[in-house]
Amino acid sequence: MVIVFIVNSILFMGRPNDRYGFIRPPVDNTWDESYGEPEEQWFDQRVDHFNKQDNKTFKQRYFVEDSHYKTGGPVFLMISGESEAGTFWLTNMTYMGEIAPKFGALAVVLEHRYYGKSVPTPDLSTENLKYLSSELALKDTQQFALYLMKKLSLEGSKWVVFGGSYAGNLAAWFREKYPNIAAGAIASSAPVEAVVDFMGYAGVVSESLGKECSDNIRKAFIEMETLLKTPEDVIKLRKTLNMCGTFDGKNINNNRLLAFNLMGTISHAVQYNLHLDVICKIMNDSSVGTPLERCAKVLGVNHTKPCDEVNYNDMIKASRNTTIDPKMMERQWLYQACNEFAYFVTTDLVNNPFGHNVPVEFWVQMCADMYDKQFTAQSIQKSVDRTNAYYGGLKPKVTNVVFPNGSLDPYHALSVLHDLNNSTKAVVIENYSHGGDMWGSTPKDTQSLRNAHKLIEQQIAEYIK
Repeated sequence: MVIVFIVNSILFMGRPNDRYGFIRPPVDNTWDESYGEPEEQWFDQRVDHFNKQDNKTFKQRYFVEDSHYKTGGPVFLMISGESEAGTFWLTNMTYMGEIAPKFGALAVVLEHRYYGKSVPTPDLSTENLKYLSSELALKDTQQFALYLMKKLSLEGSKWVVFGGSYAGNLAAWFREKYPNIAAGAIASSAPVEAVVDFMGYAGVVSESLGKECSDNIRKAFIEMETLLKTPEDVIKLRKTLNMCGTFDGKNINNNRLLAFNLMGTISHAVQYNLHLDVICKIMNDSSVGTPLERCAKVLGVNHTKPCDEVNYNDMIKASRNTTIDPKMMERQWLYQACNEFAYFVTTDLVNNPFGHNVPVEFWVQMCADMYDKQFTAQSIQKSVDRTNAYYGGLKPKVTNVVFPNGSLDPYHALSVLHDLNNSTKAVVIENYSHGGDMWGSTPKDTQSLRNAHKLIEQQIAEYIK
């Protein structure tokens, strides 16, 4: 049984790190992914827009798809987030790519600074990460838009920006801060409310799984916590989860990392709507074994394979690697979390399904250990407060934005779920996951998704009149 094991293989501290980043395509998609690769292009971007004495620049990568563009048509700009820029956004594999021909739009993807190949510094040391912020990324987007307008003579074209997850925030915030450039924005699954202790995440996961399944997962985590109390029971725990003999249950950070990894794997199955029916069928079947043994089966634990090391210090050491790798995003994203948004998924909610071993202190400790003790609980809270004050949290002062969210997605708890004004619309898509509206149409689309896509299309038509 390997339901969620596939998801676990691409997670780092709760974040997927393959080419799709935090926006996952449906498991049963039928798109042809053998599309032609558009040409890689580069723009000379300032490293620090807010220091007039610093004229350093870096190469920022972007891609353009112009085969359907009609002179005077709009520009659809996908703002890339915390992963390498994906050229698939320009194809009919995605909803933006699908509707671009209908509007005669120029489709563009801009890579976020510090991700993929758009890194402004020689390494990712804590000192060099000081130029990684949402404010600088938004200014990058403005400067890039002005450059492309001039280069391609787009002065008469209206711009609509798209983004999902963190990049969904950027899309909404770009419309908020630079309304003279963006006529509108589609901010998919955008957690615009920064929060330190995101205990509500587990609450949405519990609701999505249903009471019986959630209760049995809770029992599995309580069983795990009980087995951590004596050396004899730790041996049983190691055997059940196929952990290496170095795990002895005595190190609190190792125990917390174990709980976090297991929680992350199951919760991401909910976040991306991956075989929830099969997961709950196993968790609710007492013939499989104890709740923890059922959980091990869901996790895809395989005793014929080498044991799994669970070591906090090894994880920290790996995350302190400052070498640039275009395929990796872990160190950069956690820095942004510690410095601006937090979004720390914890087990601090009463009666959550995942026990008690992932308190907010675990995340604060990671922030301090990974970035040279730069972050404290106080500094993180102050940064989150500043982010919400600057952008407006759940009530950004913005017009011409659509906020689509999936009902299964735990991050919808931090997004805009009700219309803010006549032109800023919210739509919740029933039984859909994180970024579920961003993918191209299929015959399997539900009426709820079709309605959301119809709203998005109607709003874009209004934006570009």
